[in-house]
Amino acid sequence: MIDHKQTNKLCLRWKGKQRRIGITGGIASGKTIIGDFLFQAKQWPVLDADLFAHEALRAESQIAKRVLLRYGSKIIQNSSQNDQIINRKALAKIVFQNDFEKLWLEGIIHPFVNKRIEEELEKLKSNSVIILIIPLLFEKNYTGLCSEICYVDCSRTMQLKRLQSRDKLSLEEANQRIDAQWDNALKKQFADHIITNSFNDETWKKQLKKLYNF
Repeated sequence: MIDHKQTNKLCLRWKGKQRRIGITGGIASGKTIIGDFLFQAKQWPVLDADLFAHEALRAESQIAKRVLLRYGSKIIQNSSQNDQIINRKALAKIVFQNDFEKLWLEGIIHPFVNKRIEEELEKLKSNSVIILIIPLLFEKNYTGLCSEICYVDCSRTMQLKRLQSRDKLSLEEANQRIDAQWDNALKKQFADHIITNSFNDETWKKQLKKLYNF
Protein backbone atom coordinates (compact mmCIF):
# COMPACT_ATOMS: atom_id res chain seq x y z
CA MET A 1 0.00 0.00 0.00
CA ILE A 2 1.11 3.56 -0.65
CA ASP A 3 0.39 6.37 1.79
CA HIS A 4 -0.97 9.87 1.25
CA LYS A 5 2.52 11.39 0.98
CA GLN A 6 3.53 8.91 -1.73
CA THR A 7 0.27 9.52 -3.59
CA ASN A 8 1.02 13.24 -3.68
CA LYS A 9 4.47 12.53 -5.14
CA LEU A 10 3.00 10.30 -7.83
CA CYS A 11 0.68 13.13 -8.86
CA LEU A 12 3.50 15.68 -9.22
CA ARG A 13 4.15 17.06 -12.72
CA TRP A 14 6.69 19.40 -14.31
CA LYS A 15 5.23 22.90 -14.71
CA GLY A 16 7.90 24.50 -16.90
CA LYS A 17 7.44 25.68 -20.49
CA GLN A 18 9.15 22.63 -21.98
CA ARG A 19 6.86 19.69 -22.70
CA ARG A 20 8.40 16.60 -21.15
CA ILE A 21 6.68 13.35 -22.08
CA GLY A 22 7.56 10.59 -19.64
CA ILE A 23 7.24 7.08 -21.02
CA THR A 24 7.09 4.22 -18.56
CA GLY A 25 5.59 0.77 -18.16
CA GLY A 26 6.41 -2.71 -16.97
CA ILE A 27 9.50 -4.53 -18.15
CA ALA A 28 9.28 -5.67 -21.81
CA SER A 29 6.15 -3.59 -22.38
CA GLY A 30 7.59 -1.80 -25.42
CA LYS A 31 8.79 1.54 -24.03
CA THR A 32 11.86 1.78 -26.23
CA ILE A 33 10.08 1.02 -29.49
CA ILE A 34 7.48 3.67 -28.67
CA GLY A 35 10.16 6.23 -27.83
CA ASP A 36 12.00 5.41 -31.07
CA PHE A 37 8.78 5.77 -33.06
CA LEU A 38 8.09 9.23 -31.61
CA PHE A 39 11.66 10.28 -32.34
CA GLN A 40 11.37 9.13 -35.95
CA ALA A 41 7.93 10.68 -36.43
CA LYS A 42 8.35 13.94 -34.52
CA GLN A 43 12.13 14.35 -34.10
CA TRP A 44 11.64 14.79 -30.37
CA PRO A 45 14.91 14.05 -28.50
CA VAL A 46 14.86 10.92 -26.34
CA LEU A 47 16.55 10.46 -22.96
CA ASP A 48 16.59 6.81 -21.93
CA ALA A 49 17.35 6.02 -18.28
CA ASP A 50 18.34 2.45 -19.20
CA LEU A 51 21.13 3.76 -21.46
CA PHE A 52 22.46 5.86 -18.59
CA ALA A 53 22.33 2.81 -16.30
CA HIS A 54 24.40 0.91 -18.88
CA GLU A 55 26.80 3.85 -19.04
CA ALA A 56 27.21 3.66 -15.27
CA LEU A 57 28.61 0.13 -15.62
CA ARG A 58 30.96 0.81 -18.52
CA ALA A 59 34.41 -0.74 -18.20
CA GLU A 60 36.74 1.05 -15.79
CA SER A 61 34.06 3.41 -14.46
CA GLN A 62 34.13 4.01 -10.70
CA ILE A 63 30.75 2.32 -10.34
CA ALA A 64 31.88 -0.72 -12.33
CA LYS A 65 34.94 -1.00 -10.09
CA ARG A 66 32.77 -0.98 -6.96
CA VAL A 67 30.47 -3.63 -8.45
CA LEU A 68 33.41 -5.83 -9.45
CA LEU A 69 34.94 -5.43 -6.00
CA ARG A 70 31.68 -6.63 -4.44
CA TYR A 71 30.87 -9.57 -6.74
CA GLY A 72 34.23 -10.56 -8.19
CA SER A 73 34.91 -13.03 -10.99
CA LYS A 74 31.37 -14.42 -11.12
CA ILE A 75 30.18 -11.31 -12.96
CA ILE A 76 33.17 -10.78 -15.25
CA GLN A 77 32.33 -11.28 -18.93
CA ASN A 78 35.87 -11.05 -20.17
CA SER A 79 38.96 -9.31 -18.99
CA SER A 80 42.35 -8.15 -20.09
CA GLN A 81 45.14 -6.18 -18.47
CA ASN A 82 43.26 -2.98 -19.31
CA ASP A 83 39.64 -3.65 -18.49
CA GLN A 84 37.12 -6.02 -16.99
CA ILE A 85 33.69 -6.08 -18.63
CA ILE A 86 30.70 -6.83 -16.43
CA ASN A 87 28.44 -9.67 -17.48
CA ARG A 88 25.12 -7.86 -17.04
CA LYS A 89 23.10 -11.07 -17.21
CA ALA A 90 25.12 -12.61 -14.36
CA LEU A 91 24.80 -9.41 -12.34
CA ALA A 92 21.04 -9.28 -12.93
CA LYS A 93 20.69 -12.87 -11.79
CA ILE A 94 22.30 -11.96 -8.47
CA VAL A 95 20.29 -8.83 -7.75
CA PHE A 96 16.90 -10.16 -8.82
CA GLN A 97 17.31 -13.07 -6.42
CA ASN A 98 18.35 -10.91 -3.46
CA ASP A 99 16.50 -7.74 -2.45
CA PHE A 100 19.41 -6.51 -0.33
CA GLU A 101 21.82 -6.74 -3.27
CA LYS A 102 19.28 -5.10 -5.58
CA LEU A 103 18.95 -2.13 -3.21
CA TRP A 104 22.72 -1.85 -2.93
CA LEU A 105 23.17 -1.76 -6.71
CA GLU A 106 20.32 0.70 -7.21
CA GLY A 107 21.83 2.88 -4.50
CA ILE A 108 24.97 3.48 -6.55
CA ILE A 109 23.48 3.44 -10.06
CA HIS A 110 20.41 5.67 -9.62
CA PRO A 111 22.32 8.77 -8.40
CA PHE A 112 24.44 8.48 -11.56
CA VAL A 113 21.32 8.12 -13.73
CA ASN A 114 19.75 11.15 -12.01
CA LYS A 115 22.88 13.20 -12.71
CA ARG A 116 22.99 12.18 -16.38
CA ILE A 117 19.31 12.99 -16.89
CA GLU A 118 19.80 16.45 -15.34
CA GLU A 119 22.87 17.06 -17.53
CA GLU A 120 21.02 16.11 -20.71
CA LEU A 121 17.95 18.15 -19.74
CA GLU A 122 20.21 21.18 -19.38
CA LYS A 123 21.65 20.58 -22.88
CA LEU A 124 18.15 20.24 -24.34
CA LYS A 125 16.52 23.13 -22.48
CA SER A 126 15.85 25.02 -25.71
CA ASN A 127 13.84 22.11 -27.19
CA SER A 128 10.09 22.52 -26.93
CA VAL A 129 9.40 18.78 -26.47
CA ILE A 130 11.52 15.91 -25.16
CA ILE A 131 10.86 12.24 -24.38
CA LEU A 132 11.97 10.67 -21.10
CA ILE A 133 11.96 6.86 -21.10
CA ILE A 134 12.18 5.85 -17.44
CA PRO A 135 11.26 2.26 -16.48
CA LEU A 136 11.13 3.06 -12.74
CA LEU A 137 9.51 6.44 -13.20
CA PHE A 138 7.01 5.96 -10.37
CA GLU A 139 9.16 3.79 -8.14
CA LYS A 140 12.06 6.28 -8.11
CA ASN A 141 10.02 9.51 -7.95
CA TYR A 142 10.65 10.95 -11.42
CA THR A 143 7.06 12.17 -11.81
CA GLY A 144 8.06 15.77 -11.09
CA LEU A 145 10.38 15.76 -14.12
CA CYS A 146 7.52 15.03 -16.53
CA SER A 147 4.77 17.35 -17.70
CA GLU A 148 2.77 14.25 -18.64
CA ILE A 149 3.21 10.51 -18.21
CA CYS A 150 2.41 7.98 -20.90
CA TYR A 151 2.05 4.46 -19.51
CA VAL A 152 2.68 1.54 -21.88
CA ASP A 153 0.25 -1.15 -20.80
CA CYS A 154 1.06 -4.78 -21.51
CA SER A 155 -0.43 -8.02 -20.23
CA ARG A 156 1.72 -10.14 -17.93
CA THR A 157 1.41 -13.04 -20.40
CA MET A 158 2.97 -10.94 -23.16
CA GLN A 159 5.60 -9.52 -20.81
CA LEU A 160 6.68 -13.05 -19.91
CA LYS A 161 6.75 -14.14 -23.53
CA ARG A 162 8.84 -11.14 -24.62
CA LEU A 163 11.18 -11.37 -21.64
CA GLN A 164 11.89 -15.06 -22.13
CA SER A 165 12.51 -14.52 -25.82
CA ARG A 166 14.53 -11.31 -25.54
CA ASP A 167 16.70 -12.09 -22.51
CA LYS A 168 16.72 -15.90 -22.73
CA LEU A 169 15.24 -16.24 -19.24
CA SER A 170 13.47 -19.12 -17.58
CA LEU A 171 9.83 -18.59 -16.61
CA GLU A 172 10.89 -18.24 -12.96
CA GLU A 173 13.51 -15.60 -13.82
CA ALA A 174 11.07 -13.68 -16.00
CA ASN A 175 8.51 -13.63 -13.20
CA GLN A 176 11.19 -12.35 -10.79
CA ARG A 177 11.94 -9.41 -13.11
CA ILE A 178 8.27 -8.47 -13.37
CA ASP A 179 7.65 -8.84 -9.63
CA ALA A 180 10.62 -6.55 -8.86
CA GLN A 181 8.60 -3.60 -10.18
CA TRP A 182 5.40 -2.11 -8.86
CA ASP A 183 2.18 -3.72 -10.01
CA ASN A 184 1.03 -2.49 -13.43
CA ALA A 185 -2.49 -1.72 -12.19
CA LEU A 186 -1.10 0.63 -9.51
CA LYS A 187 1.07 2.60 -11.91
CA LYS A 188 -1.70 2.95 -14.47
CA GLN A 189 -3.76 4.87 -11.91
CA PHE A 190 -1.19 7.68 -11.85
CA ALA A 191 -0.51 7.94 -15.61
CA ASP A 192 -1.99 10.67 -17.79
CA HIS A 193 -2.24 8.51 -20.92
CA ILE A 194 -2.41 4.75 -21.49
CA ILE A 195 -0.98 3.12 -24.62
CA THR A 196 -1.92 -0.55 -25.03
CA ASN A 197 0.79 -2.85 -26.36
CA SER A 198 -0.35 -6.34 -25.37
CA PHE A 199 -0.44 -7.77 -28.87
CA ASN A 200 2.02 -8.34 -31.68
CA ASP A 201 0.47 -5.71 -33.89
CA GLU A 202 0.87 -1.96 -34.35
CA THR A 203 -2.32 -0.63 -32.82
CA TRP A 204 -0.06 1.31 -30.44
CA LYS A 205 1.00 3.44 -33.43
CA LYS A 206 -2.60 4.47 -34.05
CA GLN A 207 -2.98 5.36 -30.39
CA LEU A 208 0.16 7.53 -30.45
CA LYS A 209 -0.84 9.27 -33.67
CA LYS A 210 -4.19 10.13 -32.18
CA LEU A 211 -2.68 11.27 -28.89
CA TYR A 212 0.01 13.46 -30.46
CA ASN A 213 -1.86 14.59 -33.58
CA PHE A 214 0.13 13.21 -36.50
